[in-house]
Amino acid sequence: MKLQHIILGDVAIAALAIALWSPIVGLSPFDPNILRAAAAITSYVAIPAAAVMVNRPLLGMGEEEPEEQHMIDPAIRGDALGNGDELRKALQSQSELPHVGTYASDALRQIDAARRKRKQIVDMLSTGKLTPGSLAWQRFVSGIDEAETTIRKNSALVSAACTSFDGNDYEQLYASVSSGEYRNDNLDDEVQVERLRIYQNTIGQLKGLVGNNERLLLELDRFASEVSMQSMTPSDESSERMLTEMRVLIDEARRYG
Repeated sequence: MKLQHIILGDVAIAALAIALWSPIVGLSPFDPNILRAAAAITSYVAIPAAAVMVNRPLLGMGEEEPEEQHMIDPAIRGDALGNGDELRKALQSQSELPHVGTYASDALRQIDAARRKRKQIVDMLSTGKLTPGSLAWQRFVSGIDEAETTIRKNSALVSAACTSFDGNDYEQLYASVSSGEYRNDNLDDEVQVERLRIYQNTIGQLKGLVGNNERLLLELDRFASEVSMQSMTPSDESSERMLTEMRVLIDEARRYG
C-alpha cells in the first residue's frame, strides 16, 4: 500500500473516532441504551483494529516479500511473455514444434543454466570475496546480471520466432522448391522462393541466438571458475579482464536483438 493511501486511511479512521466518541454522538459503554452501549464497545474494538490493518506495512506486518522474479523488459522486440516463469512455459510448449523445437529446448536450458550460474557467482562474491553492496561488488554483480538478462532476452526472441514459424508450411515449401515442383503449380515461383528464404533466415537467426547464448554461458562458467580460485579485488588485472571480456560477449550476444 502506498504511503498516501495509508495517510488517507489514518485520517478517515481518526475522523470516525472523533465523530463517534465526541460529545455530539457520545457513544459510551455505560449508556443506558443497550444498542448505543453495544455500538460503543464495537467501535472501541473495530477502530483500533482498522488502524492496525491500515498501518500493517509500516508495522512490518505485511505479506512476505515475493520471491525474486526474473523480469523481462517488455520493450524487447517479440516479448509479451512477462516474467521468466511464463517464458519457460512458452519454450517448454514450443520444444515439440517441427524444425524449430530444438532451438526452444536449447533456449529453455540456457535460461535455467544462466539463473543457476548467476546465483552461484553472486554467492561466491558475497562470501569473503567482496563486501556485498560495495562499489566493487556492484560492478561485478551488474556484469553478471547483464549477462543473465541478455540470455533471457535472446531466449524471448527465440520463443517469438518459434511462435511465428509454420513448420508444416516450411517442410512442404522446402520439398517443393528443392525438387523443382514449385515451377509446375499455379503459385508465383519468385514468391515461393522468397518465402522459403524467409523461413531459412529465421532458422539462421535462431542458430545465432542460441549460439551466442551458449558462448555467454561458457564465459559465465569461466568467470565462476576464476572467482572460486582467487581473491577478487577491484585492482586485480584478471578481474578487470574478465569484466571486459564479459561485456564484449554481451554486446556480441545482442547482435540478433
